[in-house]
Amino acid sequence: MYELSRVRLYSIGPAGARYADTVLDLRGVGGPVPDPAPAQAEFFQEEPVGPPRRPAPAGVLFLENGGGKSVLLKLIFSVMLPGHRNTLGGASSGVLRKFLLADDCGHVALEWQHVLTGECVVVGKASEWRGRQVSNDPRKFAEAWYSFRPGPGLSLDSLPVAESTAVRRPVEGQSGARGRRRTMKGFRDALTEAGKNYPHLEVHWEEIHERWTEHLGDLGLDPELFRYQREMNADEGEAAGLFAVKKDSDFTDLLLRAVTDTRDTDGLADLVGGFGNKLGRRAELIAERDFTAGSADLLGRIVEAADTRARAREIHTTAERRTRTLARGLSARGAQERVRAADLAQRVTAAAYAVTHAESAREHSALISAELAYRHASLALAAAEKSAAAQKRELADARTLSSAWQAAEAVLRHRASADRVTRVAAAIQEAERDAAPALAARAEAAVDLVRALHAAARNAENLANEEEERSAALQEVSDGAYRDSTAAATAAQRARSEIGHLRQRLTEVEQETAEAVRAGWLDDSAPDADPARAALAASDAEKTTVAAWDTAREAASRATEHAREASAAESRAELTAARAADAATAAERAHESERRTAEALAAEERPAELLSLPGAFDGPRATVPGQRTDTDHAGTDAGPTPGEGALTAEELDRFADALRELLDDAVTSAERQLFDLRTAAADDARILGALGDGGLLPPGPDVLATVEFLGEHGIPALPGWRYLAQSVAPADHARVLAARPELVDGVIITDPDSHLRAREALSDAALLPRSAVAVGTAAALLAPTPAPGSDTGDVFLVPPNPAMHDEYAADEERQSLRARATERDEEIRALAARLGKDRELAARLASWRTGCPAGRLTELAAAAHDARAFAEESEAELAEARTVRAEAEEAAAEAVAVRDERQESAQRARRAADALAGLAFRLRERAGWQGRLRELADDATEAEARAQSCLERARAADEDRRGAQRAADDARRTARALRAERSEIAGAPDDVPDLPENGTGDPGPPCPPCARPTAPPPSCTRRSVSAPTCAPNRPARRATRAPPAPNWTGSATRSAPAPSSCSSRPTAPTGPAGRPPPPAPRNWCSSWRPACPAPASSSDDCAARPNGWHPRTARRTPDSPRSWFRATPNTHRPSCAPPPPNSPPTAAP
Repeated sequence: MYELSRVRLYSIGPAGARYADTVLDLRGVGGPVPDPAPAQAEFFQEEPVGPPRRPAPAGVLFLENGGGKSVLLKLIFSVMLPGHRNTLGGASSGVLRKFLLADDCGHVALEWQHVLTGECVVVGKASEWRGRQVSNDPRKFAEAWYSFRPGPGLSLDSLPVAESTAVRRPVEGQSGARGRRRTMKGFRDALTEAGKNYPHLEVHWEEIHERWTEHLGDLGLDPELFRYQREMNADEGEAAGLFAVKKDSDFTDLLLRAVTDTRDTDGLADLVGGFGNKLGRRAELIAERDFTAGSADLLGRIVEAADTRARAREIHTTAERRTRTLARGLSARGAQERVRAADLAQRVTAAAYAVTHAESAREHSALISAELAYRHASLALAAAEKSAAAQKRELADARTLSSAWQAAEAVLRHRASADRVTRVAAAIQEAERDAAPALAARAEAAVDLVRALHAAARNAENLANEEEERSAALQEVSDGAYRDSTAAATAAQRARSEIGHLRQRLTEVEQETAEAVRAGWLDDSAPDADPARAALAASDAEKTTVAAWDTAREAASRATEHAREASAAESRAELTAARAADAATAAERAHESERRTAEALAAEERPAELLSLPGAFDGPRATVPGQRTDTDHAGTDAGPTPGEGALTAEELDRFADALRELLDDAVTSAERQLFDLRTAAADDARILGALGDGGLLPPGPDVLATVEFLGEHGIPALPGWRYLAQSVAPADHARVLAARPELVDGVIITDPDSHLRAREALSDAALLPRSAVAVGTAAALLAPTPAPGSDTGDVFLVPPNPAMHDEYAADEERQSLRARATERDEEIRALAARLGKDRELAARLASWRTGCPAGRLTELAAAAHDARAFAEESEAELAEARTVRAEAEEAAAEAVAVRDERQESAQRARRAADALAGLAFRLRERAGWQGRLRELADDATEAEARAQSCLERARAADEDRRGAQRAADDARRTARALRAERSEIAGAPDDVPDLPENGTGDPGPPCPPCARPTAPPPSCTRRSVSAPTCAPNRPARRATRAPPAPNWTGSATRSAPAPSSCSSRPTAPTGPAGRPPPPAPRNWCSSWRPACPAPASSSDDCAARPNGWHPRTARRTPDSPRSWFRATPNTHRPSCAPPPPNSPPTAAP
């Protein structure tokens, strides 16, 4: 028996519940397999842990409605129940074809595991559409079935469904198939190739339903079980619906379908016939059963006792043999152990001596090694103490030297620091005395510069605010102009769309007028043709045709109703006639069936023979050899006399009961005779089995049992008959037999020394034979016989069968027994054949009589006649109803034709009236449409001009807005630059008050002259409103951007203000239209240093310097957008040396 282990579904199923590559695994959760068969694991398969286990005994699959539960059952049943009608849920022949797409090759594979051995077998189904096209023709749906036993080379996971299949075990939830899917032919070739390479797979391929069903039966998978599973799951109900039968016959049919094959009805008939015969012989069989049960009980006890005795004898013999073997083994083992004990004693003595000698040697060696270790340690300690003293002295010297060096470095650093502090303090005092006037002047100039920067930043912010307000106003103007332009363009587009619509209407009016003329609804030849008048005429014609159509429709409806009634009457008559014909046919068939059965029974020779009717045989009756006769049934065995004719059906119906009694008596007599013959045949067969192809007749069973017992105890013995035949001359057989008949028929002990032991053994055995068995030696049998005259004749011997001791007599006996057995076998076969036919005839007769009681044939004939008469009357009524129906259908067809013709005329008139009425209305509106078309053209032109002017105004406003926004952005950048420059000024306080403007833009007093008496006039270089640059030795810093002076040109250096003062502050030039100039780029670097950074003591050396020379030069950068300058610092010189040769001089004021 097999259980479902795994299910694999590949590329199959409907759209809502499709299985791409799904494996349902039920393995390894049941009980262990009781008798697992050896199995070879695959290359990459894990080693099994423990014995294999059975699959899950039950499982629950939870899916929502439409998730694929019924689809799964349908696919499983398609493998185990091949055929379109064996699908789940009904007899739809196309349900499986809907599970497959055009390019699919669907597979359903089931792996079954045997419950006892754990062996697996895979059965599957492959299906595809021929030509890769879905069709309604079932012949284009190809399907085939296959099976194999999984193992190395092929398994359920490695099915060759694709051109590349993963070798390793796939991950859970991941398909093992890779590559392009194989077709059914490719799959079959791959499967066949695997079967050739691995014969143990037992690959089988089948394409015919019946052969596949037979193959499933050969594998041990009964498809009949799945048929009941399919019926139980037909409507997703419970299994009780399968056994919900209404009557006993339905349940009988269910059982017969379950246990019989519909293709083999003869076997079912034989089975039912044999069962009927057994029921007929029930009383006899019950008696035989009771006798057999009693005999079997007694024989069972005897067999059990014999088995117990045999087992006891076997156990005793085995124990005796084992005891002797054990005694011999123990004796031999004792001798060996004694020898080994003496050897071990000698070895122990030698080992004790060796241990004592080794112990003394070890103690001496230990003393020597200890003395050596002590001396070595003493020497090492002395050397280590000397080395430690020397190292301590070196460490003390090194520490003293290190301390001295560390102190020397600290002293030197202290001295150097003290000298440096003295020099720095002197330099600081001198620098503070020199820088005091310059620091005061720088602070004053920084205050003036901060005030000027604040005023310029405030002016720039005011200008930026004004420009942003102007930009916002221009933005509003631009947005309004854009809105006006969009509205004007929308109006123009709407006008153009309406113009196109009106032109389309006018074109349609012209087309409708031309179509009305072509259709004949308007007369274009008449100059005064009026569409309105034509529309009124068409409306009147429509009303007339519609009225005629209504009249024809009512007439057609009445004719159709009459035809329908005639057709219904014909259907009722036809149904009545069909039922009457079916009833007549059924009655005739029932009568014919019963009559044929009766005629078949009456045509047999045996009924006529039993009833002793004349004409039963054409020749003499064949007799069975050696048949016994029964005086009570002389009429049964007597041969009939020649006559004319056999039994008829009516005669059989009349004599059926008597014939059954005669058959029962004949069967009983034949069974008794057959039993006697078979008993005699069994005796002869036993004798022939003993004789065989050569030898004597066997002695009695008691003698054979005694000889067997003596042989088991090792006592040689032979039956007396066999010893007589083998050891005594044939001439002396009669003499020995007459002298010692008890020994000849008994047991002869061939070894005289075993006579006493044989007596003791037989006395203890208690064989209890049922006949007298004499046991003696060969000498007792061959002892001299008494004299012939001493016999009194009171006891004599019945001459035995010579075959007991004579080979030739035994051969003659064998031949006669064989001949007699052959004759008896012929007699048994003939008698058994006649007995089988009698039983079959009795069963058939009883079955026929059960279904057809006496007088039933006459009743069936009368019923068939009445049913046939009623059927003829119904046929006449049906012919009349058909005539009436034909006339009504003809009238209805004519009325329908008239109705359709008038309906078409009414529809034409209605279309003409509707078309003319619409055309007249649109012709009246055409003048208004033309005027409206001209007005819309003018409006579209005006709107387009207005949209263009508004768009130009919006663009101009956008341009002005962008200019204002740029000006505001420039002003804000200038303000931010000025404020950033103010934050970079050092030396000015944070809370500098603003001075009122004097109208000239002068923020304060003029730049003071340089206070150095020996220096030339200072070059107070300033950028716009920057502070004076008279501070000595100030490092360079980054200056803000400022517009250039008006007199700056080319690459010349920038002019410096007057040497006496800096009272004139250049005003910022203005751009076009009152706008400020663009800001200067932030790449200026300036420094404020005196003309001569040398100290006052060396001022005389500055006389040779050119007047107005400045330590900074200015060059024009090529990437500047305007004439701006970038100041580059020169190299700081420690003295007033003349400038480098290539340095350009500073221009004089």
